[in-house]
Amino acid sequence: MRLISLLFIIIIEIVGIKSAKAVFLDISIYSSYNVKSIDFSPLSGKYVLEADERIIRDFHKGEVINITPLRDSVLLQINHTNVGLFKEVSIYGRGFLNAFSLKNETEKLPSRSYDDHLKIRIIAGQLQLINNVDLEHYVAGVVQSEGGGSSDDMQFFFVQAISCRTYALVNYLKHTVDGHNLCDEVHCQYYTGRCKSSDITRAVARTSGEVIVDSNQRMISAAFFSNCGGETVNSEDVWSIPTSYLKSRTDSFCTSMSKAKWERIIPKEEFLKSLDIAFNFPLEDSLLVDSALNFKQEHRKTIFVNQIPLKQMRREFKLRSTFFETDVKGDKVVLHGRGFGHGVGLCQQGAIRMAELGYDYHAIIKYYYKDTKTLHYSELKYNFLPQF
Repeated sequence: MRLISLLFIIIIEIVGIKSAKAVFLDISIYSSYNVKSIDFSPLSGKYVLEADERIIRDFHKGEVINITPLRDSVLLQINHTNVGLFKEVSIYGRGFLNAFSLKNETEKLPSRSYDDHLKIRIIAGQLQLINNVDLEHYVAGVVQSEGGGSSDDMQFFFVQAISCRTYALVNYLKHTVDGHNLCDEVHCQYYTGRCKSSDITRAVARTSGEVIVDSNQRMISAAFFSNCGGETVNSEDVWSIPTSYLKSRTDSFCTSMSKAKWERIIPKEEFLKSLDIAFNFPLEDSLLVDSALNFKQEHRKTIFVNQIPLKQMRREFKLRSTFFETDVKGDKVVLHGRGFGHGVGLCQQGAIRMAELGYDYHAIIKYYYKDTKTLHYSELKYNFLPQF
């Protein structure tokens, strides 16, 4: 009976989402893979296959479409029968709840499932797969992919849903030159498909349409990361773009969490050689070398020794963060680090800890994004919605 009640609640909340004006985004999926072939199969709903602007047929659960590039066209096979060659293919859901799976076991691609629709094109002889997905379905998928397993607290899910939604709407033009809105990697937001958590689905439904705005009631760039190590960073310190809301602040909430500290040991000779090659570091200057080997930052800095930006140090040595100190043990350089990620905006593990301590999602958002508030995007006084 409890399971039935829960399913009823979720259905009612999904209906609530559907009743609002739907916003759809084009998300490039499997964007870090070279996809040579993939199998599409409906999981729920009814799907219609459209190719080169004409309807080919509809199909249901149990049928499989194999999608393969052939020169500059898409070769389609349904249940092992050739359908034809096409330049552009779209597979649209026409049911109430539409979901599909994608897999290719021979290429060892991860099997994934997605909501809503799929578009297929050929780019440079490769398959480009685009999930045309309802904003709220996308947000639920991102929340699960980005950090759904790191907490079971609804207040944290509220925070993550609102920040993911805000980020998506602010950055929906990020990949227009590539023919879609966002990709599914951390360059945009990590997205591995449809959400399978009922708690996350409920959190997204309850905050549907809610976004974070600054003091001028414009949506913010809602950056987030894993752990700040005790202090967040100004946006201009990482991206050279100052904002009123992405400001450095001391954060005690995340310092006892799993990603608060890290250590990296590098041979001393290798460390100094890398500094020389990457940054033309003056190894003949013993004072500068000593400073590099004994670098300290009680509070976050932006510059390493000899004016080397710490963000470049992080990239060169593939470090978890720029918040680190160095010392020498024998012939090794030990980097004692704090935090995980770029450090700008919302600290996920700090937000989780705040939720555990009883803070509600409004308080958590205000803590990490200075002078902000949340409201429904229908209340915004400017036109921001994606136009397709």
